[in-house]
Amino acid sequence: MMPKLLDKLNQQRPGAEWIIKHSGLPYLGLDLDVPIKDITDEWQSVKHLAVKHRDSDSLLDYKNTGWYSLTLHGLSATITEARPNEEHTWTEIAKHCPKTCQWFKDTFDEKNFRGRIRFMLLQPGGYILPHQDRERSKLQEINIAINNPDGCAFYMENKGIVPFHPGSAFMLDLSNKHWVVNSSKSERLHMIYHGSISDGIVEKSYENLYY
Repeated sequence: MMPKLLDKLNQQRPGAEWIIKHSGLPYLGLDLDVPIKDITDEWQSVKHLAVKHRDSDSLLDYKNTGWYSLTLHGLSATITEARPNEEHTWTEIAKHCPKTCQWFKDTFDEKNFRGRIRFMLLQPGGYILPHQDRERSKLQEINIAINNPDGCAFYMENKGIVPFHPGSAFMLDLSNKHWVVNSSKSERLHMIYHGSISDGIVEKSYENLYY
């Protein structure tokens, strides 16, 4: 019979704060049910409004190519870069995306929104140049694959390829250098959420991975 001490140790699980700040994971797959059809249908009604994102970034003689964004929650639909000191709210496209808005409210709770919620489109043949979004290492940004065509890959330096598939969601540590290449003939559509997430989702997702 297992000693009570060992049995107690076996039942211990790390908390969300440790997982996010100290686990060192480059990414964590989240246990979420993403309504990709509803989101895709609503995206079709607003995609013509999307604007180029970070098209002035450069590396040697290259610039980001085919990268577009549209903001659902932020300052306005076409302001896609961070302005953390300004008030964020649902933008003018929210009325066209009621099911998408409701899913974000139900999943993350509106009081936890801390910044932008954006549609992120990468055209066929497009690429996002290697970059880091911040210096401090921790799991933070949540990237949700509405689709992810074969031939499109999200790379992290020294970590490999983040295993996105349609409907998957990953909490990412974007202090790691990363880049995306869409070698497919299809558009790649993801959404990015900036805000808090419940401890329960983080802990359950970690348990799914390790226990």
